[in-house]
Amino acid sequence: MKIISRYIIKEVSYVTLMGFFIFTFFLIMNSLFVMSDLVVKYGVDIFTVVKLLILLLPSTVAVTLPMAFLVGILLTYSRLVQDNEYHGMQACGISVAKVTIPSILLAIVITAGLVLFNNYVLPAANLEYKKVYYEIVKKRSGILIQEHTFIKQFDDYVFYIGEKDNKNELLKNILIFIKDKHNSDEPVKVITSKEGEFISDEKSFRIALKLKNGVLQTGSFTEPERLNSIFFAVNYVDLDIQGAMRKKNIADDLKGSREMTAQELYAEMKKGPQSRHDKNWVILELHKKFSLPFAVIAFAVIGIPLGLLTRKGGKITAISFSLVLIFMYYILLSVGQSYGYSGKWNHFAAAWLPNLAMIAISAVLFIAIFLPFIAVKIKNRRAQQ
Repeated sequence: MKIISRYIIKEVSYVTLMGFFIFTFFLIMNSLFVMSDLVVKYGVDIFTVVKLLILLLPSTVAVTLPMAFLVGILLTYSRLVQDNEYHGMQACGISVAKVTIPSILLAIVITAGLVLFNNYVLPAANLEYKKVYYEIVKKRSGILIQEHTFIKQFDDYVFYIGEKDNKNELLKNILIFIKDKHNSDEPVKVITSKEGEFISDEKSFRIALKLKNGVLQTGSFTEPERLNSIFFAVNYVDLDIQGAMRKKNIADDLKGSREMTAQELYAEMKKGPQSRHDKNWVILELHKKFSLPFAVIAFAVIGIPLGLLTRKGGKITAISFSLVLIFMYYILLSVGQSYGYSGKWNHFAAAWLPNLAMIAISAVLFIAIFLPFIAVKIKNRRAQQ
């Protein structure tokens, strides 16, 4: 039995490792195109960009490892069936449970490792990524601003600068168009200001444009006769490039919910209304510290029976099943997160919905595997009677 267990674990591990590198490569490629803009458009040095890519790897690993394990399980067990090795094991009296247990144990080990990884490595990498990106935005924001040019690089804003005083780092005759994030049909808000300057706060990772002596004007398509004007002496516009600083943090509370460990999230949850963070985000992120790693076990318990039931198609069928299950899992995860973050669903249900769905499907598949054995036993008992 030790030989069979080692054989199954070796096969699953090898295919999982190959799938892990492939999935990680494709996800990193998407980020690579975004990072290349930093070098080409903003003049960021290549070593800083490489550091950003390395800091992105932990968040990629948390997603690609469960996906790769599912592929490893399906390809291994479907190959055992296709090569008649599984039928040979059955002929020798080896039960389905004994073929299943090695992969379940491997899944438990990987899940435990991912829990630790997601709890310590991932938050630290996310925080360091925010720090590095902040330094980039802080150094490059002034360079992006040019006179008599519409500047579109900053998220949610379009700038037009009439005059730029490089010596005193002042901007004059500023025109800002604010995009409506939720309704593109609404007219944009417009800010005009006589002068402004860039400010940055390293403690809170905040970069803003400080405007002086200006006016904010808003209108509406439905009521064009109503034009609201708000005059101000000083106003601040928070800036961002490609979403890096979108989640603003208070100076004495630097970490966002995704940069916290489970212990920190639990402590934040216990603060109740006194917490500076959104309660729904904190609770859901705490559940995800365990629900996302548990996907490895969920994929194992659904992949094993599905692989053993695969009679035709071999690798193509196994890979097809993998892609369908991965798509189902992350669609359910996306739906759960959407309703969980907004507080519309119970946080446990929102975080664990994909795993519960996979386990429910796996129960049906295991019943399909054991039904022939149960039918034979019932038939033998009736024959003896």
